[in-house]
Amino acid sequence: MKKISLIIAMAVSASVFYCQSGDKTGAIDDKTLLEGTWVLTSNCVTDPAPNPSAWLIINNNRDIKSCYKKTSSVVKGILIKQNEGNYNIDWKEGPASKAQYPVGGTLNLFGMTTEGSTICYTRIKNPKQNPPAFCK
Repeated sequence: MKKISLIIAMAVSASVFYCQSGDKTGAIDDKTLLEGTWVLTSNCVTDPAPNPSAWLIINNNRDIKSCYKKTSSVVKGILIKQNEGNYNIDWKEGPASKAQYPVGGTLNLFGMTTEGSTICYTRIKNPKQNPPAFCK
């Protein structure tokens, strides 16, 4: 009887711990969904191959920095969430952008449309894709 009670107590404790940690994980994932460094992709739908010519750096799911290798330029902005998966980017220079995450089906790309032109970014997975010094 003692063994059965002990097993039941452990099972209840484990399930309570699992449920509590699951709630926390969901909150963390939602908060850090876009956090990090992204690199330009070749295509928004079928080819996620990164093209290290442009980067996005997102901090606090709010502050965003766009860097272009060709011109060594950096533009800063603010990312504003409208509703689930849809964002507005208010750039300090240039026209505003609309963004969506995720796009590209299972590729989980960050899609950004500015003046009717859409480009996509993927999370950096290879250190060789890190942004250059002028972007940091």
